[in-house]
Amino acid sequence: MDLSIIVCTRNRRDAVTACLDSIAASMDSVSGLATEIVVVDNGSQDGTRDVLRSWAAARGCHTSIVEESGAGLARARNAGVAASKGRLLAFTDDDCQLSRTHLRDLVGHDAADIEPVVRGGRVELGNPLDLPCTIKRDANRRRIDRRQQPMRDVAPGGFILGCNMAMRRTVFDKLGPFDERFGAGAIFKSGEDTDYILRAYFDGVPVEYVPDMVVYHFHGRRKPHQLASLLSGYDEGNGALYAKFIWRHPELFRPLYWDIRNGVRELFGGPKADVALGHSHRKKVAGNMRGMMRMAAAGVWRSAERTI
Repeated sequence: MDLSIIVCTRNRRDAVTACLDSIAASMDSVSGLATEIVVVDNGSQDGTRDVLRSWAAARGCHTSIVEESGAGLARARNAGVAASKGRLLAFTDDDCQLSRTHLRDLVGHDAADIEPVVRGGRVELGNPLDLPCTIKRDANRRRIDRRQQPMRDVAPGGFILGCNMAMRRTVFDKLGPFDERFGAGAIFKSGEDTDYILRAYFDGVPVEYVPDMVVYHFHGRRKPHQLASLLSGYDEGNGALYAKFIWRHPELFRPLYWDIRNGVRELFGGPKADVALGHSHRKKVAGNMRGMMRMAAAGVWRSAERTI
């Protein structure tokens, strides 16, 4: 099997069929490759499993349906990888839709690689009425590689997003499974993708962002309280990642220091962390500290490195 596309879903029976339709359409752009779709049902209670079975029977794509009742996106992704057979692994979310050329772009980039990488692509809003969050619109191709040019601004979050991420199976085997303490449904509501990026970076595996390979995210958040909850979860997840990595990789003190410094500047009229979303450096730091303390309270402050 050449390519496995892994989708994890929970109680989104309508959204996941649109996601799968987009994958099937994009598979036409790589018709010469052996491809499969692996869908992990992460404990849905809304009839998702029946919908998935009907979709698979009607579309005729090579589709595997995996049931993983243990809550958590990272756990579901690990189950999807375990059930997959592809040399190349691609991940997306059930509220996303792939562009028609997404898989062609992905395969093209992989074929040109001289060494394996962790790669992500552009994430656009699927619905313009949704708030401009959980997207990635950088128009420039970028790569981080610790062996060639150590980053001075390594920080959790945002370089590539888990809803548009791919790697060869050999990379996954090298880095190991997703950390199941992170991601929707887990102890920390976010960060399973950032954790993987950091692990790749610190282990000398290049991480690359490409502006093609487009995914459209229909996240549905339009109210301020939904945004506040999302950003709080991101900040706590990043704080837990600081706690996980900072003792072996003290360069992570730098971005934490910057946020603390910028939080002080905000008190005297300095800019917010994200003006468009109204998110402040002070809220970021507070969330980071909550995440670090929760990680410490779980008794895994230093032992958390076991997943690297």
